[in-house]
Amino acid sequence: MHVCTGWRQEMVNETEAINGARDHGMHMALIQAEYGPADPRKGVLLMLLGIGLFSILNGVVKGMTDVFPVVQISFFRNACASIAIIMLMLVSGLRPSHLRSRAAGVHFALAALFTLSLVMVFEAYARMPLADVTAISFAQPLIVIALAAMIGREKPLRAEWVAVAFGLCGVLLMVQPSGNSTATGAMLAFGGAIFSALCMLLQRRLSATDGTHAIAFYTLSISALLLLPLLPAVWVAPTAPQWAGLIAMGLASGLCQYLTVRAFFHAPASTIAPVTYTKMFWALLIGLVWFGDWPGPMVLIGTVIVLAASGIAFRAARQRPIQFP
Repeated sequence: MHVCTGWRQEMVNETEAINGARDHGMHMALIQAEYGPADPRKGVLLMLLGIGLFSILNGVVKGMTDVFPVVQISFFRNACASIAIIMLMLVSGLRPSHLRSRAAGVHFALAALFTLSLVMVFEAYARMPLADVTAISFAQPLIVIALAAMIGREKPLRAEWVAVAFGLCGVLLMVQPSGNSTATGAMLAFGGAIFSALCMLLQRRLSATDGTHAIAFYTLSISALLLLPLLPAVWVAPTAPQWAGLIAMGLASGLCQYLTVRAFFHAPASTIAPVTYTKMFWALLIGLVWFGDWPGPMVLIGTVIVLAASGIAFRAARQRPIQFP
């Protein structure tokens, strides 16, 4: 895969570029010692696990929107999740050097895009059924594939293009008009998908120089700081059980963030993108268990197709040559 480092070398002189290359090599050795060799199959599995856990938390967030404003929920999610990242580092025995980064500007851009995506999607949850928001979010992999080819300079395999198209067919079968969707909610969900696609590409770019903990920590902590000035205008005082729920939601989100970001160390965005279709499977399951929504036969058929598309992505990952970022 192409390493996007030209922007850095254009901003420094020849001596600094040589020193930066040496430091980059040392830092990459540190990252590879932490995570081991890049493995696209492991990247797919990590993303599958992260999406499953995130989907459960999305159901929790949807319930919270009946009580708290989205900005407040988003702040607790990101602030507590950043603490969870530090806890994961301590448990793993990692040193503070794993948070070292020379891409402060990229981290800020990622955090800003992440904040916009998160707030827009959470607002959509408050206005629409969970499954409807999830269905709209499936525009994201198509956006990622296009942007990865044009901007990220990745070259998706033919099988990965097939996986995206195959998965989209399954989504079209599953999506049924609920009658509860709103134009505003749909626009928010689609806007969130666009910003999320951009986040996926920036995460992949950062994974070439920074470790999982650094990417997740800076994204979450900077996002929380961006939301902090908005809190006084929307604050709703939580009860003791609600405090516990908000904190637990944030800590669990930190674990999910870690899993999904780490996936990009092992696989490019074009390989990861089709796996996101499994969100619909989780949305259907959560809707059935928590809200009593029984899926129709077309939805069940579509779910099988989506899972098959993820299988195609997994096979494509096995065929992709293993390359360090």
